[in-house]
Amino acid sequence: MKLRRPAGLTRMLAKLPLLCYRLGLGWLLGTRFVQIAHRGRKSGLIRWTVAEVLRYTAYSQEIIVVSGWSGKTDWYRNIQQEPALEIQIGRTAYRPVQQLLSPEETATEVLNAFKKHPQEARIIGPLLGIDITAAEPLLREQIATVLRGVRFCPMPNA
Repeated sequence: MKLRRPAGLTRMLAKLPLLCYRLGLGWLLGTRFVQIAHRGRKSGLIRWTVAEVLRYTAYSQEIIVVSGWSGKTDWYRNIQQEPALEIQIGRTAYRPVQQLLSPEETATEVLNAFKKHPQEARIIGPLLGIDITAAEPLLREQIATVLRGVRFCPMPNA
């Protein structure tokens, strides 16, 4: 099954968190969404993307997000070329250190999130082409094929 990017109303709804951040209301989204500032790999322009947070650790401000479409999203390709410039989550913003997760690490993080939020997993899994009822080895393989994980942490003071 070939997955298509959202279009129409679905795309518009997906853009609402970005609009909240642009209006200075990103704090209303709490720690559920993160805004990632990155440089366009072709244009060199600063771009902003809002992604759903897979895991947030408050005391360390560590954030884990995933990119769909096998890492072929623009923001993911951009941060592969040049690390993210800034992260904003809630009222907190910082210059990040980023780590691209291995397929195994990504699968573990996604499975943990699916276990923590089973109702969301039943909705999101099929949208991403992931059969959440599959046996764990197959599920891990599907996740590793479709998703790419990234860990962001604040840059240590120099």
